[in-house]
Amino acid sequence: MSIKKNIKNLYNKTLNAPSKLADWVLFTRTDRLARVFLKKHPQPELTSAEKQEIDRYWQRYGIKFKEYSWHQMYYGVTGIHDPRFIPDSIARATIFKHYNDASSIPGWDDKNLYETILPDTKFPTTYAHIYNGDIYDKNWHYCSPDDVKRLASQIYDEMDQGKDYVIKVAKGSYAGQGVRLFHADSPDDIAKTLLENQDGNFIIQERLHQSPFMSQFCKTSVNIFRIITWKHKGTVRVISATIRFGVEGFFTDVCFIDGEEIVNVVGVAPDGTVKERYGSFRGVSDVNIDLQQRVAPNFEAVIAMAKKGHERLFPFGIVGWDIMLNEDNTPVCIEFNVRVPGTILYQYANGPYGGENSEELLEFLLDEKYQKRYIPKRFRINK
Repeated sequence: MSIKKNIKNLYNKTLNAPSKLADWVLFTRTDRLARVFLKKHPQPELTSAEKQEIDRYWQRYGIKFKEYSWHQMYYGVTGIHDPRFIPDSIARATIFKHYNDASSIPGWDDKNLYETILPDTKFPTTYAHIYNGDIYDKNWHYCSPDDVKRLASQIYDEMDQGKDYVIKVAKGSYAGQGVRLFHADSPDDIAKTLLENQDGNFIIQERLHQSPFMSQFCKTSVNIFRIITWKHKGTVRVISATIRFGVEGFFTDVCFIDGEEIVNVVGVAPDGTVKERYGSFRGVSDVNIDLQQRVAPNFEAVIAMAKKGHERLFPFGIVGWDIMLNEDNTPVCIEFNVRVPGTILYQYANGPYGGENSEELLEFLLDEKYQKRYIPKRFRINK
């Protein structure tokens, strides 16, 4: 096995472990992302004045960058020259670590428990749960092996005429991984799915059908709003709103082609207007979409869903919400992200991560004890 695969395996194994080893693996993986990007997609060098401005801004928070690859990347891709851009390595090791209780993530980041945690939030209709090797119906009634066919028949009768359904990995999945679309020609197909996946933790749900507005971006993928909310002193604010969409032929908004993660993103203004610049992990996206409708319908309800939901996610200060619009423009929450709410794509789309909230978002770092607790030594001024 190659060194690269060993590192990837170690990274995946440590995702659920709030430990120093997990922190090291996450930091090592993300710290070099901007340098790798610049090798593939060269951007203009920063001027001495720009570097000095970055230094002045970040030194007040106890941070000094040894090189400026993250800002060079963001400045080049967006055309926005603003020292408030946040390197992903700082976001993960410092900001998310401060605001989100890592020890709580394994218990809360479980799609099987979403409806229990957020009973007032609309999620896709659930057909069945597979939890630690046991099968349950949608109401958490245990299903013995002898009852699987009966449960499958109930599910088949409940489905719409398309008879499609989705099975998702319930714990620790990210970037669309572990999501599979199935079609049932009979209840036997559903029973087979339940039994073949019994050893893991999965949730079986309806296939969602999105609104014409969301279909503009890609007809085959379920496209979503990524709304990033920040809870501070009892108030939930939106610090980023984007639309994420996939590529034709794929079902989820994120796909992997030849090992490359492919997802497109575009910013959304507070009034729901779609912005002009499209981004991807390659930088500026080359998608060319002739939008017939530029203002998202029912966008206020999307924002309200994210804010209200965040009020109950007590251990987490920053949450990334994936919310779609169904055929009648009703928001449906696909998932919430508390492990890594994300920064790169959303800064490509909207500029600096915190925007007008940047200073308040970083305010905790004015305290030297928090600098020593959260800033990696590589970046820390006060050793």
